[in-house]
Amino acid sequence: MSHKPAFSIPCNFAAETRKTVLIMNVIMIESAAFQELVGHIEKIAEHIRKYEDRQPVQPQERWLTSKEVTTLLGISLRTLQRYRDEGRIPFSLMGHTCRYRLTDVERMMNGCSMSGNTERIGELHRQYMVRIGKGRSIDKQT
Repeated sequence: MSHKPAFSIPCNFAAETRKTVLIMNVIMIESAAFQELVGHIEKIAEHIRKYEDRQPVQPQERWLTSKEVTTLLGISLRTLQRYRDEGRIPFSLMGHTCRYRLTDVERMMNGCSMSGNTERIGELHRQYMVRIGKGRSIDKQT
């Protein structure tokens, strides 16, 4: 005749009964010192609140990828690289990816645009043709 134990111990018994021991240090200070400490903390909190109230909440800046910038500016990736190298467009590296602020790209777009009439555009075209040797030079016209 076999004898069965009245209870069985589960195999994860130790894990279930293990309790976290929390060790706390108790520091005792006088009531006046505690009140002074609380007063200092309240002053710091007041300064922080004042600073937060003065700072306007900035809208979240939109960041663009290189591909988006090349599309907006109508340039190649190589030209965008040259602009970065020359410092003509600010950028940030996020990991191994260059990102550009939309405001910086818009500023560059506005700075590169020309207002002109057909006379001005014609003059620029004529100067370009002279420069590449396919037009009459300015000296020969007189």
